[in-house]
Amino acid sequence: MILNSAGPARVDVETVLLCDVHADGTVTGVALVEPIYDTNSGDRVGTRTVDPGTGAPYTPTGTLQPCQPDGCNATTTSQILCDTAGDGTITHFVGATTYDCEGALLGTLDRTLDGAAYTVTGTVGVCPLSPDCEAQTTPTAMVGLCLADGTPIAVTVVRDCTGVVTSEGWLNLSTGAWSAGAVPAGTVACGESRSIQVSGTFCDIDAGGEVIGLALVEYTYDDTGAIASVRDYARDENGAIVGHSDYGLDGTPYTPTGTVGSCSVEPCRNSTTVMVCDAPADSSTSITPTIVDGVAADVGQTQFQNHPGPYTALWSGGTFIYPAGAGPAQEHLIAVGQLTADMAGCDGAAGTLTISVHVRNDGPDSGQEWDGALGLFRGTTALATQNALLNAPVGWEGRLTVSAPVTAADLAAGDIRVALMLETYHLGAKQWTADQFTVSLGLEGCEVTSSTQFLRTLVTDCATGEVVSTTDTTLDGQPYIVTGTVGQCTPSDSGSGSSSDCRDCEQFMLCDTADGVFTAFLRTVCRDCTGAVISVLDTDLDGTAPYAVTGEVGQCATPPAECEAAAVQAFRLCDLNPDVEPDASGLRCFTPFLRHFVYGCDGTSTFHDTEIDGVTPYTPMSVVECGANPPSLREQVWNTLSIAPDPADTTNRVFIYTVVNSEDPSQTGTVRLTASAATPNGCGGTPTNPVWNAAVTFTFEPDANVLALADVLRIDHLDWDTWEDKVIPAGSPLPDRVESTLGHTQVNAGRWHSVVSNNTGHFYYDGPPSVVRVTNRNDGGGTACVAPAIGFITLVPGPPCGVVPEVDHIVQPLCDVAAAGTVTPFLRHWAVDNATGLLTALQDTTLNGTSAYTPTGTVAVCGQQTDAPVLTGVRRVTGVTTL
Repeated sequence: MILNSAGPARVDVETVLLCDVHADGTVTGVALVEPIYDTNSGDRVGTRTVDPGTGAPYTPTGTLQPCQPDGCNATTTSQILCDTAGDGTITHFVGATTYDCEGALLGTLDRTLDGAAYTVTGTVGVCPLSPDCEAQTTPTAMVGLCLADGTPIAVTVVRDCTGVVTSEGWLNLSTGAWSAGAVPAGTVACGESRSIQVSGTFCDIDAGGEVIGLALVEYTYDDTGAIASVRDYARDENGAIVGHSDYGLDGTPYTPTGTVGSCSVEPCRNSTTVMVCDAPADSSTSITPTIVDGVAADVGQTQFQNHPGPYTALWSGGTFIYPAGAGPAQEHLIAVGQLTADMAGCDGAAGTLTISVHVRNDGPDSGQEWDGALGLFRGTTALATQNALLNAPVGWEGRLTVSAPVTAADLAAGDIRVALMLETYHLGAKQWTADQFTVSLGLEGCEVTSSTQFLRTLVTDCATGEVVSTTDTTLDGQPYIVTGTVGQCTPSDSGSGSSSDCRDCEQFMLCDTADGVFTAFLRTVCRDCTGAVISVLDTDLDGTAPYAVTGEVGQCATPPAECEAAAVQAFRLCDLNPDVEPDASGLRCFTPFLRHFVYGCDGTSTFHDTEIDGVTPYTPMSVVECGANPPSLREQVWNTLSIAPDPADTTNRVFIYTVVNSEDPSQTGTVRLTASAATPNGCGGTPTNPVWNAAVTFTFEPDANVLALADVLRIDHLDWDTWEDKVIPAGSPLPDRVESTLGHTQVNAGRWHSVVSNNTGHFYYDGPPSVVRVTNRNDGGGTACVAPAIGFITLVPGPPCGVVPEVDHIVQPLCDVAAAGTVTPFLRHWAVDNATGLLTALQDTTLNGTSAYTPTGTVAVCGQQTDAPVLTGVRRVTGVTTL
């Protein structure tokens, strides 16, 4: 009842059910706290604390605080998205995603702004900025509940452009079915304790409109969720309880058979997971040298002609041309570079230098005998060389790689040089293309150390911030044992780099409870690299004004409190996946994904991974921290060192190929090749360079050493002609990728055809398999000479090849409560630096997320304003509101 003028003095009693909890967590009783208000002025005139069963005064022996029964609701988030068609037409719709308490995806639902099912037809993205109201109804919350039979549902709460909040329907999370209107009778919070629930305060009004008493109605639920009984509290005109009666839903008297009360209180806990690094005492570091152009004399190779240069494009990994010579004299062009690097902090360090380049003979003529090489020199002494293919045909291409031990002193003195020599004229002219040049240097003994990234989960007490437990895991969630010094993974770019700059700050929203009144505030807890708390700061919700706690601190909840939902926090991580296609430099860049940590009400956590969209499941291969420049995967190439007949074979069909890692000569292995036909058989060849006349089937069997060390098997089919299709016999694994120099087509699932003759095909097998078979067909009827080349690839960490943003954004719904009681919801946007966790920007907007908004009243958590007039029962209401 709303009075237009002042009425007779009356009071209104509002109830709060709290638990009496001792310091050791024992619940000794349940109390009904009754704030009493003057119905004309709205002022609070007193407080009573009584036994909820008898109405008699109750004296607490411990601390009154919200009761917290076990239970957990599904968590649903929703946002307005835009579906952009090909002609530019934009359609707004609501996308909702629901997770259960374990973090598993229960369902997704796309609906129109009117609640109807919606199917995306274009490109989905964030809606463009608009000063107008984005939709007639904007989802503000999805409340997780359970039907009487335990089926989980999500109730949709929406707010229109004027700020009016209504419930429009509910979603069955098991079937995905949507129902408009109110939820079915018997619906309760999942995990409900089936205890007493306070429904509200009602007035007993006579025919003349006078209030002659108040009634407090409570519902009692059974184990199935059905309402078992109803209790009425009778009060006099002063609000004192003068009696009560219990009766069933049919109106017959009901006598409770147990103890009416609430469930036990679990300690309030918060969980925070931070990524830190375990730095060992001794470790290696990677350095990228700088290369300066030189001349042939620098490496003692004056018999070759200097390439006119400059060589910048070559050293940077781009395309670099060795032009065809004019003849008639033999000509080799050489490009020389001096390697330099900043060796500060690396005095006495030593390591391995590896250089690689891809070359191709562009013709018009084939090579003649020695066609060139890649060399690594200390002064004029060759440390390592790799030759190009002898008599390289037009179109031949390959990667040349050299590796040698070097010292930091060598580089500091400028003694290390690289040279690429290629023949451009010998009985014919030939042009060469060089590209994909890479250089890597790993040193041991530098002061800079690499670290092992791991996750540290800290469980803290809500009230004191004290750490009650610490758990360390790998990025994949496995237990981790620290072996070195724990510290921040990435030093601050702006700081001095001292240990005092290493900190991580987290912000929590808590509630200060005094006399049954909740006041929300922000608590910022900062920790050093070891996880120890170094500062705690309490502020108002604006994040700046200091706040002084006056009551009991705990998680914000509306009593009777319970664990309403699991908290979900997402971290962006990066995956080094060998299936990613390499870029022009031969690097396989990282794949970003999201790891969702789900925190239970008891502080425990689980996680699941998705793509960046937050929905599509993702399975990472090798997880690393993204940071500012995540690493990549690069290739270490295994080359054929020698070929020899198998001593146990007398048929000239079995040969042993010995292979070696070009960057680590200690890694060697063999491949046994068995052919279906003997060699020679009309195509020449030698025991150390066998050639076969197709049709012929090859069986490749790598030894255990290669299978353990290599990631990819590569079989090269040289001189691949149009009548020599490659077929994979039944039962043999198919290649994961097929490439060629001059082009090919796939005839069917296991057969490939070269579009031109004199081609080179590359068949890649990930794993690699223990047995691979390939049949070389001869569809031309004449001589078809074939010879395979065998190589392997090992994938190792490479230099960065991408950038990940370092700032995340968090959007928090709040309410602006005016002095007159008007409540205006708005959005507060936080920009958080990933490296420090500190607030770096703050902006308030209307609910459309773009239009600027300036609060004029008190900022509070929506639904928990403590200084706005209460709009239930008999109360004078001021301002504009909705009952």
